Amino acid sequence: MIGVLAAALVSACGGQGSGGGSGTVHLVFRQFDPANEVKGLQQVVDGWNKAHPDIQVDMQTLSPANSQQFAREANSGSGPDINLVGYADVAFLAKPKILMPIDDLMKKTPLGSSTDNLLATDMVTFDGKMWALPWTADTFALTYRPDALSRAGVTAPPATWEELASDAKKVDSSSGGKTAGFCFAGAGSATSAQWFAINYYLWSHGATLIKKDASGKFQPGATKQQLASAMDYFNGLFTSGATPASYKAVSDYTDPSITGGLANGGCAMSYEPPQTLRAIVGQAASGAVLTAPMPGGLKDGNTHLGGRALAINANTEHADAAWQFVKYLASPATFKTYNQYPASKSTLESLNVPKPEKGYVEQLPHAQSFARYNGAAMTIASIQQLVDQQFSAVYSGQRSSSDAAQALLDGLSAGLKG
Repeated sequence: MIGVLAAALVSACGGQGSGGGSGTVHLVFRQFDPANEVKGLQQVVDGWNKAHPDIQVDMQTLSPANSQQFAREANSGSGPDINLVGYADVAFLAKPKILMPIDDLMKKTPLGSSTDNLLATDMVTFDGKMWALPWTADTFALTYRPDALSRAGVTAPPATWEELASDAKKVDSSSGGKTAGFCFAGAGSATSAQWFAINYYLWSHGATLIKKDASGKFQPGATKQQLASAMDYFNGLFTSGATPASYKAVSDYTDPSITGGLANGGCAMSYEPPQTLRAIVGQAASGAVLTAPMPGGLKDGNTHLGGRALAINANTEHADAAWQFVKYLASPATFKTYNQYPASKSTLESLNVPKPEKGYVEQLPHAQSFARYNGAAMTIASIQQLVDQQFSAVYSGQRSSSDAAQALLDGLSAGLKG
């Protein structure tokens, strides 16, 4: 078994021969979604193989994503021909040039739509070249129960952060504390999901954690007052009762207190990505849980854009065939069976999504990636850890918002110096 697994993981890039005639090209496409989520994608691959007997594709699953594994294989001259890569990992794989730039391939046989129509191109472009094709897109959307809002006299989901705080307090008051107005992960752990809401709030209020100055160097992008105001906002959700104090110990948006609360009515509002939303909807009564854009989410840059890209191994012997398959995967037909959102605005607009997911389709064209933080001496993970700690210190009463904001500024300034 060990030998078979090793052979599968370190398989050489596509070749000719076995099973399809001497002129058949064999490609390996590796993806990292769990097997129970890719039935629709396998249908797409099977459809390609049926229609293209001269180019046969074998889909491999290696979950979770492992860019280091791919890098080791590619550096040894092997690995899959096409690899699914998270946007955050493209730079890691592009810098040692183990990915193939796709600019020439795109010029030779262009996509069906202009590359100006693609989201997240900033995450795959380095040194003036595109190293992967943006393929799927995801973000967080406001997830809410219309029945809980209605009982509190709220007729529509909040469009601003100020409305969210007010509406969440109404839910708490009208329910006598039985329904939480806004459930969010407020723990101070390094990877706490409050990070997303904090960034969204800052971006919606004209600030950002770090930014480049006129000389191109990174510096803090928010004033002490702006950071303290953000801390006061989220702490105010706890002190007003809009968010129960127990959520100060919650780290993940998938925590049962949030997902279960949305499904059973214990929570009126939160924020979730598509896959988690689908699980919640599956547990709730029909129409009980819907999505809307996050507060300010219809303004460009106020929410983040995540997703995955399709990269071609620089070692492939069949770049043209690999590109043909990549183009096929990026076509609208793929997303009729594959339950992801496309990184193409026109394809996204053409989707007929279920009612609970409408918020994502509205918001995604306006979302922008965390590439705005890329290139700083301080990693995004380090920034997140610092932010989560300082905001949580305010919630727990360990620090005033003024002191925590100063500590955050000092930490950012020191980290950005390298």
